Amino acid sequence: MNNSDVCVLVTGVGGGSLGREIIKAFKIAPHNYKIVATDASAKSVGLFETSHRYIVPEANSEKYLTSIQNICSKEKVQVIVPGSEPETEIISKNKKLFSEKNITVLTNPWETIQTCKDKLNLTNFLTSKGIPCPKSILFENDSTIKQIEQYPVVIKPRSGAGSRNVFLAHDENEAKFFGNYLLKHGSEAIIQEYVGDYEAEYTIGILYADNGKLMTSIAMKRLLEGGLSTRQITKGQNNDKKYVISSGISQGEFNEFTEVRKAGESIAKVLATDGPINIQCRKTKDGILPFEINPRFSGTTGSRSLVGCNEPDILCRYRLFGEIPQQLNYEVGFVLRDLQEKFITQDDIEKIPKI
Repeated sequence: MNNSDVCVLVTGVGGGSLGREIIKAFKIAPHNYKIVATDASAKSVGLFETSHRYIVPEANSEKYLTSIQNICSKEKVQVIVPGSEPETEIISKNKKLFSEKNITVLTNPWETIQTCKDKLNLTNFLTSKGIPCPKSILFENDSTIKQIEQYPVVIKPRSGAGSRNVFLAHDENEAKFFGNYLLKHGSEAIIQEYVGDYEAEYTIGILYADNGKLMTSIAMKRLLEGGLSTRQITKGQNNDKKYVISSGISQGEFNEFTEVRKAGESIAKVLATDGPINIQCRKTKDGILPFEINPRFSGTTGSRSLVGCNEPDILCRYRLFGEIPQQLNYEVGFVLRDLQEKFITQDDIEKIPKI
C-alpha cells in the first residue's frame, strides 16, 4: 500500500464536534491525507473543511452502514474514524464488515466501548480493580436522595458522553429535580460525588495498541473559569467555594503531569483498550479520581495535535504501516480556544451529495 495520501473518512463533523477535532489533527499531520467528511446535517461546518463531503443517514438508520460502505467504495477509503458517539458504536460493532474490504477502523474493541458506556457499572468495575473513583449511585426515585452523604453532587445520565444533561445539585430539592428531569426525558440518572477542586481538573489522552503497546500519553490541566469552557458555576451555600462543571470545550495547560498521566495509563490498561481513550479526572487529597471516561478520541484531539501529540495520525500510521512513533517531546504551554465563523451559501449546501 502506498503510504502517501492516505484516504481517511471522518464521520460526525458538526460544529464543535469530535469529528471536527479529528479533521484538524489530520490537516496538521506531518503526512498527507485525503479527508472525506460525512454528517447527517448539511449545515455541519466540518463538511466544508474538505471538498470530499457527503450527507448520510443518522447512525440509527438501517441505511447508515450501506451509505458509509458506498462512500468508502467511491472514494477508495482506507481508514474510518467515527466522530460521534452513536457512529463509534455501530462502526466498532461492524468492524469486520470493513476489514473484509481492507478498510481500517480506528476505534476500540466493541467490548471496551460497552464496558465504558454504562457509567455506574464502569465505576463499580474500576473500584473492584483498586482504582479509586467518585462515589456513584443510581437515582431511582426521590427516596434515593437519602443516600447522599454530602452536597453538592453531580447528576448525570447513566450512559452517554460529554457534558449534555450534566447538572450540579446543592441540596435535596435540586437533586430530586434534576434526577426526575432526566428520568422524565428517558435517561437513567446517576448521582455522582463532586470531588476535588476545579483548579485541579485534567483531561488525559492515552493511546494503547495491540494489547498493551503504549503509543502516546498526554495530559492537559483544564482552564475552567472562562465562559467557553464552563457549563455551570456556583458558590457553596455555606461557603464561598466555587463549584464548576465543564461545558466540554476544553482548553488549558500542557505539561509533563507525570502522576496524572500514569494514573490514566493504569486505567486504560485495566479497561483493555486497543485504541484511544480520554479520561477526565481531578487530583485530590484522596488521589487522582476519574469522573468521566470515553473510549474514543477527544474533543481535545486538535489541541493535543498542536503541541505535537497527533493521536489520529499516530494510530493511523501504526495500523496501516506498522510505524511506531519515537518518544514524543511535545510542547509545554497553553492551548486556548475560541469560536470561529464560516460563511456558506445555500448553493454550497445544496451541492453536497446525499448517499
